[in-house]
Amino acid sequence: MAARLLLPLILALAAGAAAAGDLAWIPTWFAGPAPVSGEAPQLRNMTIRQMVHISAGGKYVRLRLSNAYGHQPLHFDKVSLALRDSGSLIRSGSAAVTFGGIKGVTVAPGGFAVSDAIPFEAPPGADLAVSLYASGPVEASTAHLVQRSAIYFADGDAAETRSLAHPAAAPTTGQSWLWLEEVEVAGSTAKAAIVTFGDSITDGVGPAPDTYSTWPDILVRRFASAGIDLGVANAGIGGNRLLHDASWPPFGEAACVRFDEAVLAQPNIQAVIVLIGINDIGQVGERVDARDYVSAAEIEAGLARLAERAHEKKILVYAGTLLPFRGMPVKGYYSDEKEAERQAVNAWIRGTNAFDGVIDFDKAMEDPAAPGQLRPAYDSGDHLHPSAEGDRALADAVPLRWFQGEPAPNTTETNRRPK
Repeated sequence: MAARLLLPLILALAAGAAAAGDLAWIPTWFAGPAPVSGEAPQLRNMTIRQMVHISAGGKYVRLRLSNAYGHQPLHFDKVSLALRDSGSLIRSGSAAVTFGGIKGVTVAPGGFAVSDAIPFEAPPGADLAVSLYASGPVEASTAHLVQRSAIYFADGDAAETRSLAHPAAAPTTGQSWLWLEEVEVAGSTAKAAIVTFGDSITDGVGPAPDTYSTWPDILVRRFASAGIDLGVANAGIGGNRLLHDASWPPFGEAACVRFDEAVLAQPNIQAVIVLIGINDIGQVGERVDARDYVSAAEIEAGLARLAERAHEKKILVYAGTLLPFRGMPVKGYYSDEKEAERQAVNAWIRGTNAFDGVIDFDKAMEDPAAPGQLRPAYDSGDHLHPSAEGDRALADAVPLRWFQGEPAPNTTETNRRPK
């Protein structure tokens, strides 16, 4: 009798596993992990609630947690998922997130964990709340510096409660993301995603947090208005460089290294938009050892190599020209020699056949009355990062026809990668 009763249960579980395994996943939100600066704080008996603004929606959700820079196992007693209401409040109907059918998860040092497929109606453009509760000490060593949305802390187990009744002060990591690397959806009307890959200009330095006004956020809304059904994963990391690891740990590993995880290892990626290289030019000098200097030719070779690797995976590659940065006030970041190097890189981007298309962000953002500088309305104030209006101009510079089934010439309608 027991065997007969168990058999339907085993078959049902097997069918559920098979169905989950057959799901087509796409990334809908991403935040590249990086090490924190200095000694990592230890959090104990605390709930961390992080808000993520997704692009594509779906009927199933799964999470990727990272302990990439941890020195000890990372254990969460509970992980839950809900729709955000407002602020730190969540709507009713939160879902427990399991890992191998178990509530709670331990992530090995240097490793990551991917959750089970969680049945959850996630509308396109929704705010999701991901809550993690840790009873014991957890090392906050893996983070993402730029806060695009909001993170909240509460004493005790509040993973599944609507209101954080006992809010706690943020640890020394401040408003950085902690451990949550990716949200993927399945059962979506979108069948593919694109990745925006770059530095702080893509990551979201400039726009106010929790306003969803980075240029990738605005591009998501342009896609929706045009009926283009694609997920968008923002793989920018502030301060990131193409060819060298960060000058400061939270700026992350070199883009040529992290490209594998952020782009090539992602499921169902249609295209990547690459905008990176200005920190390779600007950071060297007063801030960074001169041995980190790279020439325009080396940046060009690095960008070409990214394109080659993406093409091997059948991923289209669109490259953006580097934005103006004359007047950037950080000592040593700008010089006329560095401007000449930026111009050389941009000329190469416009003329090479390495990419499937070129977006001339430089020309879209440059002040016609002051070559080499951002338009005043597009300048957040530091002469490097765009304002909210500047981010809108960046998103508007991306040709939507590339994502509507048409061929993808670059913006100058000239050189294309041979097919």
